[in-house]
Amino acid sequence: MHNRTTGSFRSLEANDGDVLPSHRQTYPAIPTFYRGIETQFVEMTVDPEVAAAHLPKPLVADPSGAAIGIALKIPMSSYGPFNEAGIHLKCTLDGEPVWYNSHLFLNNVTAICAGRERWGVAKEFAEISFSDHENVRVCEVVKEGATLMRLSTTWDALATPDELPDITPNMNLKIIPRADGPGAAIKQLVEYCSEEVGESTQMSGLGHVEFRSTAKTDLAPLNPVAFGRGFYLRGDLAELHGKIRLDYLANG
Repeated sequence: MHNRTTGSFRSLEANDGDVLPSHRQTYPAIPTFYRGIETQFVEMTVDPEVAAAHLPKPLVADPSGAAIGIALKIPMSSYGPFNEAGIHLKCTLDGEPVWYNSHLFLNNVTAICAGRERWGVAKEFAEISFSDHENVRVCEVVKEGATLMRLSTTWDALATPDELPDITPNMNLKIIPRADGPGAAIKQLVEYCSEEVGESTQMSGLGHVEFRSTAKTDLAPLNPVAFGRGFYLRGDLAELHGKIRLDYLANG
């Protein structure tokens, strides 16, 4: 018999600040796991000035305009199944090459809460679908009633792990607004950390990404001016605690 007095309830005294809301566990504790993720990567070049406008200080846009479009089909995870797509911009932090996760769209509320509250990932809810056409997979992101992003890749040849784009270290801007007025109570640059688990399958081919805009979301300026290769990866992942690389409010 289920004990209705306990269930997922957590006393306020027992909450050590690792989850919100304080009385229940919305998402599981770290480490969290993903199984059978199918990831598409597309190498692309965007206008460096446009990329710079999407970066928080002190990140500096890479002059090459290098960026990665990404789409993930996640059949099983600690948050449940969901789909995800987004943009990573190449930049530097005090001279160190890093990547910034500027936009990420997905269709799972639990994963959105965990990503925003833990690491500051710029997650937004959207309708995301995948379709396969011979050896082409297409991901479509629909938000605010319009197609906002389309990403497609082909499976042409086997690839080695070294060929795949390495979008680490991966930076995110974590902001929690103040309750007593304007401004932030928490403002940090956070490095998202994860590791592959077990063996994976990699393939390479062609890739294409298209961004559009809506009344609220303006992605069209990030449309690529050139494309590199497309990649496909299937494997498992463990999500780890992140690293606070910069605390903007540490010195008041």
